[in-house]
Amino acid sequence: MQEWDDLRFFLAVAQTGSVTAASIKLGVNQSTVSRRINNFEKIMNVRLFERLSTGYALTSEGEELRHHVLQIEEEIQNIDRHIMGKNIALSGPIKVTTSLAIARYLLLPSFKHFNKLHPSIELHLDMSNNLYNLTQREADVAIRVTRDAIPDNLIGRKLGMLEYDVYGEKKYVESYIKIKDKKPLRWIGEDNSDLRPNWLPDDIEPLNLVMRSNEVLATYDAIQQGLGVGRLPTFIGDADNTLTKLKLNQTIPSVPIWLLTHVDMRRVNRVKVFTSFVLEEMRSVLNYNQ
Repeated sequence: MQEWDDLRFFLAVAQTGSVTAASIKLGVNQSTVSRRINNFEKIMNVRLFERLSTGYALTSEGEELRHHVLQIEEEIQNIDRHIMGKNIALSGPIKVTTSLAIARYLLLPSFKHFNKLHPSIELHLDMSNNLYNLTQREADVAIRVTRDAIPDNLIGRKLGMLEYDVYGEKKYVESYIKIKDKKPLRWIGEDNSDLRPNWLPDDIEPLNLVMRSNEVLATYDAIQQGLGVGRLPTFIGDADNTLTKLKLNQTIPSVPIWLLTHVDMRRVNRVKVFTSFVLEEMRSVLNYNQ
């Protein structure tokens, strides 16, 4: 090998299965990735990939090399986290991944105060539901709504419980109440959930589904427009006086909200002060009780 960097290009293609996806991951153009892979195979005198119409597939030699390169990558990441862990400066970036709803309603309202306390710390927000790998430093901190067990290599601290209720736009609900021969209330559902949760109000029987969404703020916007009624976190629904809360058959199950960091990042001072701040602020808003 001429350069250790060849392994980085090889692993990117091996993990993504295509030159295009690898170029995006590495932040270079496709021709660079293709040229580096071709030169690498020529230098190693071995074919590492089969070029298929569907993408790049590892040969047996490529699979064997991938196993060794993954070990090298893990060791480099260990070194990186160890060095980063010695960083005591209260300055620099912190990459936080969370959902758009949590960022807008729970995190950003208090960040102005944090910025006054620590003006040299930059917050890099990735507002998505992607499960970023904290071990590989794709993010420094994650705020996630999950019932899953916390992996051993992560520090998980519960911020509170995410409570839900069913809401509707006031005028829509009031007009429904006045109707004698009632049709079912229109229901705004969620992707990957039961079509007819057992906590739905009796008035939504049979189910009159008009929309489904995988983004809570899209559900909120639809409810606000009077399209129908739907489930929202109480920190969103209760904050909007144009919405009314419906009486339910039973309580909607709540879900824990977790603050997650890698164990090695606890020694990074800027991460330490940020997570302590978030714990205090968000636990207060969520009425956390241990």
